[in-house]
Amino acid sequence: MAVSFVAQKCACGGKLEFNPAKKVWICKYCGTVVEREATFDKVHVDGIEGVDDVVRQTLMDIANQKMESAAKNLDDCERKGHKAVGTLLAHISYNLANISTARSQDEARASIDKVKIYGNRLKTEFPDISAEEINLYESFGEDAADIFANLLVMYDTLGDSGRVEYVASKLKPESVFSPHANKTLLKVSIRRGDYDVVDKIVKNIGHVDRKSALQEILDDYPGNDKKIELIGKVFDNSAANALTKRYFEGYFAESKDPVTVRAFVTDKLNTTDIHVNAETVVKNAQNLFTGYDDAKMLFDSVYGVKISDQETEALLVFCLMVNKLFDVQKAFFDTLTEKNVFVALSARAVISFLDSAQFSGKERAEILGKMLGFNLDPKGLDAIYNYYLNNNTDDAESRALILDVILQPGIPITPGTVKEYVLKTQTDGDGKLGVIEKIFATGINKTYLGDLLSDYALHSADPANVKSEVFNYLSNQGFRADSGTLTQYVTDSNDDKQTKIAKVKNLIRNGTPVKADTLNAYIMSLQTSDELSEEMINILTAQSYTLGIQAYGKYLLFCKDIDKVHHNDVIMRGVSGDLSTQTVSISHNGNTVTCNVFQAYLLNAFDSYDVASSIAAQFNAAKVKVATDIIVNGAGQKFKKYAADNKASLTPLSLQLCEENRVFSLF
Repeated sequence: MAVSFVAQKCACGGKLEFNPAKKVWICKYCGTVVEREATFDKVHVDGIEGVDDVVRQTLMDIANQKMESAAKNLDDCERKGHKAVGTLLAHISYNLANISTARSQDEARASIDKVKIYGNRLKTEFPDISAEEINLYESFGEDAADIFANLLVMYDTLGDSGRVEYVASKLKPESVFSPHANKTLLKVSIRRGDYDVVDKIVKNIGHVDRKSALQEILDDYPGNDKKIELIGKVFDNSAANALTKRYFEGYFAESKDPVTVRAFVTDKLNTTDIHVNAETVVKNAQNLFTGYDDAKMLFDSVYGVKISDQETEALLVFCLMVNKLFDVQKAFFDTLTEKNVFVALSARAVISFLDSAQFSGKERAEILGKMLGFNLDPKGLDAIYNYYLNNNTDDAESRALILDVILQPGIPITPGTVKEYVLKTQTDGDGKLGVIEKIFATGINKTYLGDLLSDYALHSADPANVKSEVFNYLSNQGFRADSGTLTQYVTDSNDDKQTKIAKVKNLIRNGTPVKADTLNAYIMSLQTSDELSEEMINILTAQSYTLGIQAYGKYLLFCKDIDKVHHNDVIMRGVSGDLSTQTVSISHNGNTVTCNVFQAYLLNAFDSYDVASSIAAQFNAAKVKVATDIIVNGAGQKFKKYAADNKASLTPLSLQLCEENRVFSLF
């Protein structure tokens, strides 16, 4: 005999509802708890099983996909109790299972129609769980986990939340041994958020279809640490291969999983023959990176196996041109370094990165340092150095940080790049000397820089303070100029006296030769009477020198010199030829007078008497004649006569000098 249960009626006449957890009936009206009482039905008639037993077997066959046996048992259910709720449930379950196993669309549509018909009957004839239905479930016994798993999926499909809740209370997921039942139960449980059930199903891994379980978990389980654990339990090579590479490409493209899950999946795929293109993995995660650790984790997983150079090149383009995130770029280059991955980094890519406006100077400097650790040919490196030194216009702070990375000892910077910076670039302003010092600290061979100092002295447009610093630095580095450059610098430079003197001393100390006519050129270049530098005269007269009569005349008659007596004695000796016969032209008392320098000095001396008389004595000692003829306004004349005729117009100094030198004497 089989045991069934019937509910007692409530004494108040109210409707009773069954509480599956407590296995009691509760009156909706008065709240009275009514115990169930057992009745016994005859289960065998002439050896034939009762309808509940046949329903149980039918549902068990369906759960295990034994559809032929299920069909035969379903016929028995009809014969034994076509109006029984169990028979109706068996019909629904059978046709629902047939949908997925149908051999044609027509067959599938027929099963769908039957599910709708039987489902409507259940809703109409048995809107609530009845005593008969509960007795049916009780009759299934303890080993009915597969049946309850199938029923839960069935009621969920029908949208019958009341029955779903009841069956869920009867379900023991860990005891479901039908792979088919586990497959459908896993799907429904994930969708319903019954994650404890999911966990129990996966723990029973020996009775789980790994392929379908892996797909369900990857597609629909929330992206968290538990998902990683579940993937680890169901993942194996056969399941991954069954899903195919195309599926995993779709997963990386469409999933909303965080980077941690994606990296784990990539790690697992690295153990199989399936390889999803690295760009697909990384590119579809670009909006999910929360920082360096996320990016590094994903790149580590991507490079957990050897990937093609083309994939690395694509990732390089993605990191530099698409994602624009500092943490991602940093993680990428760190991974390449750690994994010893070859990357052909072009100078153009580095230059483009250096022009990125979205990164700070500090960030660019850090990434650049990592870039320069890769395979860049010397020509490409110099292109980078040349661009940043001579064409970039970053702020001073950014340039300082980046130049510290670029200008390292031993770098292959070319002389052309160095010359362009020294001679033409003014981007660094007052900080130019500091950059030049860094350039020379790299160990560049100075012999290849040629006439750098000469070119800088003559052609640089740097402001005076910068030019002075750089000139002195180059001089101290041992650079020397050619003699023509030194002469040109002495005569053309706008530097102040002291700056010019310091530079000339450095040039001479470094071995720059001084041309013999430099002193002559220097004196002729002076524009004002007080422009002359006594120290420059000392420097230039310490070398071999020659002086023309015009330069000597300009010094004597035009330049102010605090040490004029001494300098005149020195300079006079540098004038070649006879001073008595060589002439200069002066303007005197409205006349143009051509005469020798002694005569000119007597007429136009402007020095103090002591200086002037000493210089006159030097002329006398040199036997320079006063009595030679002169030319006045184009006509020859005796100097003594001219002096006598213009005696009233002479300055007191000239008058005294003429008298002392017997100009007015007849003999």
